[in-house]
Amino acid sequence: MKSILRQSFVLFLIISFVSCDNNDDQVTPDALDPTTTQDGFTYNQNNANSIFYETSNAYIEKDDGNNDAYPLAPDYYSFFFLNGRLYDNDAKLNNTTDEVLVSVNTTQSVILSVDVADNPSLQTGNPPTAGNTYVVSVNDSNVVTNLQVDASSPQTFINIDGTNVEFGEGNGANSTVFGPAATGHSITINAINIDNVTPSNSTIDVDYQFVNTSGELISGHYQGTLGVFED
Repeated sequence: MKSILRQSFVLFLIISFVSCDNNDDQVTPDALDPTTTQDGFTYNQNNANSIFYETSNAYIEKDDGNNDAYPLAPDYYSFFFLNGRLYDNDAKLNNTTDEVLVSVNTTQSVILSVDVADNPSLQTGNPPTAGNTYVVSVNDSNVVTNLQVDASSPQTFINIDGTNVEFGEGNGANSTVFGPAATGHSITINAINIDNVTPSNSTIDVDYQFVNTSGELISGHYQGTLGVFED
């Protein structure tokens, strides 16, 4: 299981199918008001004051570790929504130690882990599909605002679509991390398309909700491009 936050905060995991970042850093305009977007999450502070955080990119991971009682299915699927980019850091670039690097411009993110053990419809090997709502696990699910990403030394630049993007390691101690309450987390897949022939055509449309340890509701939506990573 992969983390982008040091200081013991587990935030990001990185899925399979193909290993590509197909995101475009663009939000989908709202159908009623094109000057706004629904791509993001709303933090209901004290369940009264609503604060919206935009997320322009999404990723998905499938873990095939076979560490549970369902050999025909992955152990879990994880969904990521953020306003930056992720990079699978198996090579430990430039003296970094985190298993996932984050672009240094990232300031907010969501990770929702869907354990197969908690979702019977996934236990025979069927992947998450449109029209279904899945229970989100309290394990490795978090919402982060004011995310601090520390640059590596030497600096790490990765070329994405012709642009050199700087990546670093998430600093949990200097970020606002919302942990999950015991229950109340779910993700609904409205549409999903993972295109292995033309990965840039991969898209997803989801709604989700998360309740933090203070009982505050965080609800979100994303519709757009989808990056797929191999664990």
